[in-house]
Amino acid sequence: MKSKNLTTYCITKGENDSLIKELNLKIIVGGAINKKFDFPDNWILDNSGHNISYKNQNFGTLTSLYWIWKNELDKYNDESWIAISHYRRFWLKENHEGIISPDNLNSNILREIPDKYLNFDAFVAKPQNLTGYKFSKLFRKAKKNIINKPSILFNKKNHNIKLHFDMFHLYCGLEKAASVMDNSQKNDFLNYINNETELFSPFSIFILKKDKFKKLCESTFKWIDDCENIFDTEKLFGYGQIRIFDFLAERYFSFWIKENTNYKNWPFVFIDPRINNNSIIR
Repeated sequence: MKSKNLTTYCITKGENDSLIKELNLKIIVGGAINKKFDFPDNWILDNSGHNISYKNQNFGTLTSLYWIWKNELDKYNDESWIAISHYRRFWLKENHEGIISPDNLNSNILREIPDKYLNFDAFVAKPQNLTGYKFSKLFRKAKKNIINKPSILFNKKNHNIKLHFDMFHLYCGLEKAASVMDNSQKNDFLNYINNETELFSPFSIFILKKDKFKKLCESTFKWIDDCENIFDTEKLFGYGQIRIFDFLAERYFSFWIKENTNYKNWPFVFIDPRINNNSIIR
């Protein structure tokens, strides 16, 4: 029998506490090995159990995902659903209110998978359209790309996942990472990053059936483990590069889910009362 039971993990850096601690989610603190705060007793610290918390500087949310994979999956039956959210991004129920604030967030959070969608095995954030960069941003962040392919300036079809990664993270980083993939997957991944402009679901948030979650983690961490051997983290600078493995995985999650699941886009809200109480529903 198909199950609509859903367990949502909310990954946090230990911030936004006043908001997330009231949401009845499983809170997991990433990089807890380096945190000196006193967290609530029911929060999960990613430096307990089988963990890689010490890698958090370069892994970001991956240390929390690894912890869930290694320490939690046996608690769930095969029909269970596992959702990953972040301390500023939360999955919404289907018939959510039009305006979300800290006051009504809890009543609008997704708590179970609706019956009519149980034939899917994955839910992802609405894809991000990567086309339409202004000339000024391209000249500032994509000089090497323009030299190699001047049509980037005029043809939006060239505003692909590779270009986005080159601009905001590491030039040719995705191709370098793809070099350690199995040949059976490498060509499909390269085709995805070089041609896709509209099917990138960002932020490393998703909802998966248990078996899909397990397979995604197995595939992702095998690849990332190989990537660690070819990237010298001592030569990476700034937020966009230092967390290189987190950002590589963000692209891989989107690729893998679209290749291996029957998925559906699902709404989430971005909300951070430390900035203001306005929210963005996507």
